[in-house]
Amino acid sequence: MTIEEQIREVAYSIWEQEGRPYGKDVEHYFRAKKMLEERESSHVIELAPPIPKIALEPPPPTVTKLGGPLPSKRKRRKKR
Repeated sequence: MTIEEQIREVAYSIWEQEGRPYGKDVEHYFRAKKMLEERESSHVIELAPPIPKIALEPPPPTVTKLGGPLPSKRKRRKKR
């Protein structure tokens, strides 16, 4: 079944549910199209695994711009 046929079937069922009003065919068509597009996009989201947050963050720097190691974060005791 083509997408166009699916849209027509959903639009027809909307038309019937609303009591078969006259002159609402275009509104029903676009509402059915939107419903099918939303359903399709929700399937795509369900299939795609979430991107891990770690992969999005750059690793912390391990060297300074001059090429030396970063200073230690430990506080040093003063010598007496």
